Amino acid sequence: MLDGVWYCDGWDANQKIFHRVRATLFAARSPYQTIEVCDTPAFGRMLILDGFPQAAETDEMVYAKALAWPAVLGRAGPTRVLITGGGDGHVLREVLRFPSVTAAVVCDIDPLVTRATQDFMPFMWAGAERDPRAEVRHQDAWAYLAAAPAASVEVLISDITDPTGEDTASHHLYSREYFERIRRCLTPGGICVAQAQELSIKDSAYHRRLAALMAGVFRHVRSGQVYMPSFGYPEGLLFASDDAAALDLAPARVEAGLQAAGLHGDPHFDAAVYQAMFVLPPALRAAPR
Repeated sequence: MLDGVWYCDGWDANQKIFHRVRATLFAARSPYQTIEVCDTPAFGRMLILDGFPQAAETDEMVYAKALAWPAVLGRAGPTRVLITGGGDGHVLREVLRFPSVTAAVVCDIDPLVTRATQDFMPFMWAGAERDPRAEVRHQDAWAYLAAAPAASVEVLISDITDPTGEDTASHHLYSREYFERIRRCLTPGGICVAQAQELSIKDSAYHRRLAALMAGVFRHVRSGQVYMPSFGYPEGLLFASDDAAALDLAPARVEAGLQAAGLHGDPHFDAAVYQAMFVLPPALRAAPR
């Protein structure tokens, strides 16, 4: 919530993070969630859904690249991508940086998130919605996956909001059937990536539950993490496939893929960052991999 000139990120009952707010640029409630965009001195413009931070101007690209790039790099040849959630645009933006991506669909239930970010956080999209390969659909991912043709995409990125209660838009998507629907839509050896909440020695319980759920659907699941300063913790990511090799790329392959896409020398992602994402302390290695 916004309280005067401070936003309180109350994600932990015993720990609060306060962000000074220069200005509230947008605040509204859609049929699905509350949506706020505020300008902060520390992290620039921030997107906040139902009181929880989703993306911030100074570090959103770290999350978006960690979620999108490893999966695209894990595929050879033309790649079709489906993003469930992702209505704020930055994962689509990063997917489309690869010329090998021939089509990318965003399926997000809430058009107001798209409108708010395009109006007040245009850097999140960077014009990706105008790319001829892109399609943005505003409908329930659950129904979209059920209707989508089998084996129709090579990469599926689940960038849905955290399940913070039964009345939230994404609650019903955190289920075995959700991932079974994803697997049906993937081509053989296709890759599923999911944002998977905090993964740290302080809190890994939700991540472990989701990893176990995905391991019941896919043959191989790998946990990764990337530290997000605006969140205040390492964000967990889960990579799943029936092809183990697609989830564990040699540094030379990562660099060759970045070079081929014209992304070599990126300030936020290279082969070393890719490897570091999967270096977990012993206490966290019990999560399915």
